[in-house]
Amino acid sequence: MQPLESIRVTDFTTMINGPYATMLLSDMGADVIKIEPPYGDSWRAVGGGFLACNRGKRAIAVDLKKPEGKQVVYDLIATSDMVVENARWGVWHKLGMDYESVIKVKPELIYLSILGHGSTGPHSRSPGFDPVLQARSGQMVGQGGTGKPPVYHAIALNDQAAPMLGAYGAVLALLARIRKGKGQHIETSLTNASIALQSGEFMDYAGLNRAYRGDTDLRGLNAIQRHYQAADGRWIFIFCHYEDDWQKLCKAVDLQSLPTDARFENPEKRAENDAVLVEILKRPFRYKSAAEWVTILQQGNVPVALGQSAEDVLKDPHCLENDLFDDREDPNFGLARLIGIGPRFSEMTGIIRRPAPILGQHTVEVLREMGYADEKIVDLKAQKVVFAPDEPKQQPQSP
Repeated sequence: MQPLESIRVTDFTTMINGPYATMLLSDMGADVIKIEPPYGDSWRAVGGGFLACNRGKRAIAVDLKKPEGKQVVYDLIATSDMVVENARWGVWHKLGMDYESVIKVKPELIYLSILGHGSTGPHSRSPGFDPVLQARSGQMVGQGGTGKPPVYHAIALNDQAAPMLGAYGAVLALLARIRKGKGQHIETSLTNASIALQSGEFMDYAGLNRAYRGDTDLRGLNAIQRHYQAADGRWIFIFCHYEDDWQKLCKAVDLQSLPTDARFENPEKRAENDAVLVEILKRPFRYKSAAEWVTILQQGNVPVALGQSAEDVLKDPHCLENDLFDDREDPNFGLARLIGIGPRFSEMTGIIRRPAPILGQHTVEVLREMGYADEKIVDLKAQKVVFAPDEPKQQPQSP
């Protein structure tokens, strides 16, 4: 069985943070019905970005500006356990699809809002974008370091974390409904995610000396927790957390005299002479390839990793053996490699039913499941209330 088997989700989300949340629910077995306007989710234009957040779902295209379109969606919500949206606060109120409106259709509904900034506060009605939160939350300044230029994170950290918080909250609300028989409105945001990702940075108490260890050219935390470039130009990262790791590192790089050098004999001394130690450690790494050094250091039980690109990781034997990727045939892109299902269970399994849907791919299928007669569906399509791709014509049979 799948953890969310028989749970249906009406999905109003677009871009990254909302669709990723509903994709996580789909991976756990939920039947996610993606609602799109006639022109589709704007993220479709990104191609691979859309694929990465919308696998497993079914898609219907509906014009919510028409009363008949609203009724179609209300009928769908009546069959659903959950609604998920990620529009700017107030957008769905205007369309009558906000929490207070839809619980009139189904009182026990669970309604998840993944917002930019939350429903209250001075930024609540401002657009929410990951880079904006990187700046406002302190992430960019923290990475760049005090008094230095901020550093932009190429990976959309908050756009990835917010949906994880949202899916977590939605599943907890399902658990609460099982116990109490009542649905509820769950809210999370990019702001929430940006703070959650920095939990250690926001500790505060009298006398705290807050250290900003970032830098615009940061290679690591110190000489023995840092990147080093090997002879072939590739980088490796060593992480000597314990004193024993430091001793093993010195042995592996054939610098056994360093631990007894007065400049480096304990962590405090190494911190005082960190720049000098970096220059000393750079030398041996120049004479072997990165792969050779990874082998040597691993054999010496020194924590180490080869710096890898996404292309490298896609072929990483460890990732492949642990099914961290999943290959699917996509109607637009052919064979596509996506991330696999994260949680693993001893008594349950996740499921990737299908690649990301094309616009309106399942409109007719879903409406039929809801009890709409074919004549009614044809009429709704003719009135441009709902949209579906043309069905392939049957080829005449050879005699």
